[in-house]
Amino acid sequence: MRNLTRLVLVFAAVLLACTFSSAADAPKVVGTWDAVASTPNGELKSVITVKQVDGALKAEIELEGAKQVVTDEKLEGDVFRMKVQYEGGVYDVEMRVTGDAMEGTWQGGGYSGTLKAKRRP
Repeated sequence: MRNLTRLVLVFAAVLLACTFSSAADAPKVVGTWDAVASTPNGELKSVITVKQVDGALKAEIELEGAKQVVTDEKLEGDVFRMKVQYEGGVYDVEMRVTGDAMEGTWQGGGYSGTLKAKRRP
């Protein structure tokens, strides 16, 4: 019976270590990012701010000097997703986080393009 108890304790310790390891390994999306999107009308610069509020991610995005409504923020592994309301449409944004950089795509309103962002120091 003691061996079974030890085995359960070892298993629990390994499981706990794996949980903390994957949380620590997850990319950190929280911060302020300078972003540039490629659009049919040329480059569009923006500032993306991601915060953690009550355990959930909340993003703000400023495009052309105006804050836009952002919803459905999610970080799944190293991929950050959000929906941005802009000029009457809703745009899906998906970016892969790699250290202090994000790169991905946006699409909506029949258009799509790429997006790159760099974390501010």
